[in-house]
Amino acid sequence: MLQLSACKATIAVVCLMIFFIVLSLGAVRQKSPTFDETLHLFAGYSYLKWGDFGINAEHPPLAKLVAALPLLALPLNDRGLDKKERDLVQSDRFHEWELADRFLFLNNDGDKIFFYAKSMMALFGLTLGLVVFNWARELYGLGAASVALFLFVCDPNILAHSTLVHTDIPFALFFVAATYFFWRSLYHLSWPNLLLTSTCFALAAITKFSFVIIVPIWIVLGLVKIFAKAPQRSGITKPEIVTSRWGKAGLLIILLGSSLLICYLVIWLTYGLRFDAAPYARAQLPSLIAAAKKPWLEQIVRFSSDYLFFPDSWIFGIADAFHSLERPAYLLGEIAKDGFWLYFPITFLAKTPLPTLILIVVGLIYLIFSKNRLAGTMFLLVPVICFFAAAVWSHINIGIRHILPLYPFLFVWLGGVVAALWARGSKSIRCALLLLATWTVGSTLAIHPDYLAYFNEAAGGPDHGHKILVDSNLDWGQDLKGLKTWMERNKVDKIQLAYFGTANPVYYGIDADYLPGTFFSRLSENAATAHKATHVAVSATYLMGYNLLNPNAYSVLRQQTPVAVIGHSIWVFKLKS
Repeated sequence: MLQLSACKATIAVVCLMIFFIVLSLGAVRQKSPTFDETLHLFAGYSYLKWGDFGINAEHPPLAKLVAALPLLALPLNDRGLDKKERDLVQSDRFHEWELADRFLFLNNDGDKIFFYAKSMMALFGLTLGLVVFNWARELYGLGAASVALFLFVCDPNILAHSTLVHTDIPFALFFVAATYFFWRSLYHLSWPNLLLTSTCFALAAITKFSFVIIVPIWIVLGLVKIFAKAPQRSGITKPEIVTSRWGKAGLLIILLGSSLLICYLVIWLTYGLRFDAAPYARAQLPSLIAAAKKPWLEQIVRFSSDYLFFPDSWIFGIADAFHSLERPAYLLGEIAKDGFWLYFPITFLAKTPLPTLILIVVGLIYLIFSKNRLAGTMFLLVPVICFFAAAVWSHINIGIRHILPLYPFLFVWLGGVVAALWARGSKSIRCALLLLATWTVGSTLAIHPDYLAYFNEAAGGPDHGHKILVDSNLDWGQDLKGLKTWMERNKVDKIQLAYFGTANPVYYGIDADYLPGTFFSRLSENAATAHKATHVAVSATYLMGYNLLNPNAYSVLRQQTPVAVIGHSIWVFKLKS
């Protein structure tokens, strides 16, 4: 194995973490908030300030609560956001976007608020990196752990999403951490391991509804342990050494039961032990259930509502999540109503750095042909396979962010692969590994600060990303600052704008006429002025016809050459006189 002293490993961890913070938070300063962040942050503030979980109830609250914590210490102007105003969301769900825009960009300094909130989100990314390091350390040693952490902090997808006020990285953290402690519990079921497993599972449940996939993954891993010959230690039962299958099955039941019980308690505690934490949730549930077309979901909701089994906001979120399963998807220039089976395989291949893909191929070859099997491979790859299969089966094809939890498992495993190759390999193999490391760092630095728009070299890089994927894979409203900078440099005073985002262009000093059919044309009341716009700026998502009532609205522009492309996400064209 790749040997590394404790002192050198500590230095490596510190340097990599600093590298991660500098790159991720450095990018924050140059980017505008992405699409969902505005609503998520306002929702978190609403939960903390007023105890009102009615805003953005379709997502569990933990990530939003953490992001909004610094806001309580800031002298913010929240006038015009009283209960009467917030209750209007009952009749018009779009009103919550208007409230978020008013609070973040009209009443307050949005950039300042978001920097604090995004810094809090970066803590989730840092913690996830430490979990990756520690798991790899326990399996393969300090050298492998340093490699795993290196792959983690240099991954553009991780860097892009680690500072977003969203659920994806926090969920990845709790999913991976819960499975890590579950793995430890399957070897030694101690009280600390039991508590940590259950707690992380509960935190995953109040972060994202995808947590349900954890249970079948754990059952598969538990069955592997049950049918394995190796005994299991237990510090909470007698005897301490369990060898029989029935005994190990009993320990698995204890582990799963404890996780579900603590999860249930944490859900109620999160909503302040209130059934009616969201004032309008119960009234809107029937329409959501009807739209979801899931009879079993109706039964669950009805049971919970009749017997107050879960908070109404929690049940509302589940119903809304199933309602949103049916949504269009974009892939390779085509738009499909029900998504694509190849969406996530292509997304993974296009947006994963090529050095990482090469290591995955090498790792699979090593797995098949090497006589020396890496420890823990089953417990690392089974979650990857199961989660990826669930993503492919799902019809929600809107971004690589939905499969981000795969990467930490892969990084831990690849850390072991690299360590094994380094230990047993020739000088040429070591040189090849160093070349891959250099390539990884170089591609990460080259894409800074446009991590969200990253596509690997085989996919044509970020300049060709719009031909493959859009939405949160490329264009999520993150480049308003860049657009303003371009306008100032080119002395463009006014612009026509079709912007796929929710950050307010007025806040960034952009004078724009908003083109119809886009989000901001509804949110803004900005009218055309006498000063004629000379240019039109169109987000890549709209340019390619996605998320529009008329997919061909900007087809003419697709045939033209832009005068500028801002951050790979906003295309600027000069209007003909």
